[in-house]
Amino acid sequence: MPLSNSEANSAKILWTEPRVYYGRHGIVPKTGTGVGGGTLTWLGVMPRFHQTDFQTYSTDGVGRDWPITYSDLRPYYQQVEREFGVAGECGPFAPEPYDLPLPPHRFNWHAQVLARGATKLGAHPFAPPIAINSREYRGRPACVYCGWCGSGCPSGAKATASAVYLEEAEKLNARVISEAFVHRINYDTCRGRATGVDYLDTEHHEHRIDARLVLIAAHAVETPRLLLLSANADFPDGLANSSGLVGRRLMSHPTWQVFGTFNERINAFKGIQMGQVMVQDYYLSNARNDYARGFILTGYMMTPITYATLSGMSYGAEFKNFLYDYPHTAAWWAHAEGLPDENNSVTLDPERKDSRGLPAARLTYEWSDNDLKVSEAARVKAAEMMEASGASRVRTGLAYGAHAMGTCCMGSDPHTSIVNSYGQTHDVPNLFICDTSIFVTGAGVNPTLTAMALTSRAVEFIVESERKGELE
Repeated sequence: MPLSNSEANSAKILWTEPRVYYGRHGIVPKTGTGVGGGTLTWLGVMPRFHQTDFQTYSTDGVGRDWPITYSDLRPYYQQVEREFGVAGECGPFAPEPYDLPLPPHRFNWHAQVLARGATKLGAHPFAPPIAINSREYRGRPACVYCGWCGSGCPSGAKATASAVYLEEAEKLNARVISEAFVHRINYDTCRGRATGVDYLDTEHHEHRIDARLVLIAAHAVETPRLLLLSANADFPDGLANSSGLVGRRLMSHPTWQVFGTFNERINAFKGIQMGQVMVQDYYLSNARNDYARGFILTGYMMTPITYATLSGMSYGAEFKNFLYDYPHTAAWWAHAEGLPDENNSVTLDPERKDSRGLPAARLTYEWSDNDLKVSEAARVKAAEMMEASGASRVRTGLAYGAHAMGTCCMGSDPHTSIVNSYGQTHDVPNLFICDTSIFVTGAGVNPTLTAMALTSRAVEFIVESERKGELE
């Protein structure tokens, strides 16, 4: 059932259960909950990773190389783009020229104002790939530009996992059990195989499902938490954790919100919430910079409550004036690449419990010097563009971490990774992970398309392996 136009609806589809944010730079990446997961609340931006994003160590001497390349994901990028009905342009700095199934959305006035400043500074603004219909597609309507993308999309124009895939899955006899909290993956010591899961319903009653194959897609915070909760005699430090790396190398994107106040009304809330315009001119590494990797700038005007909470440290009259300026405000989302670090992690908190009595996830995080430098460059460039657009006042909001990634990383060596290139855990052959936790590096763009492409590739591998009887 679609949600109505209300920012309060976000609480129904965002993760609001206890978590502990720890470390020098505590990050609070948004995650979704419900049938459809993070795609219920996501904003639909779906650019592809660039070719060098898979070889950051080889090309830039930072991060780690993936065991796959862009070419390995190309057909799966195309598949997901068709299934989701992605609209937009690949952009002048895309990994390669490619076509999308739907034409780009026209720039709203907010995007036009931002593009004006970007063009003055010699950048190349474009309408990026976004999984929101620019016209009717496969039974879903065109966007009406109501601006409530993050509250669940009342019209159904935004693609979600539940809207696109669930109906087809149910036709194939898939059964969805909603409001079921999986808290343990069961394991047969003699066979060395996962045997199913235990879950709690809304009344905290215990249930068990036996299975020949277990796939986890709980995102980069809850996936390692589930593995750690599933410790057993063979894996006392967490299921599939012989390497000791489950929960390690947590990554996020260092992000700033840069606001510009204009004398004219911008009415940025009229239209797609994020992604009607993007700049990727500063994405690739440049030897003249004092940092590695790069960043993107994306138009993003949040709804009023989020606008207020990400406004920065101000109080009293200054804060009230900022709120009054809402119709006159434009905003760039300055979004940079954060590199993996062994000390950034998701662990089980020793004290905090959720309502079920289970240990909550503890996120420990500290930005590296490179992370801080590249995000500062993104913030400065966004402010320059805002001034070039004609803003009478430019204000930087709070810095925060967007997107959780990397806590069950992919690799060829079982001693230095959790899964192989198909998301299959090295330790438990019939246990697969299909989410952003298997990312080796985070790139500088939104991660959902790549996570879905990896999943499509994994599913193809699973089907073929099942046919051969290799997962028994």
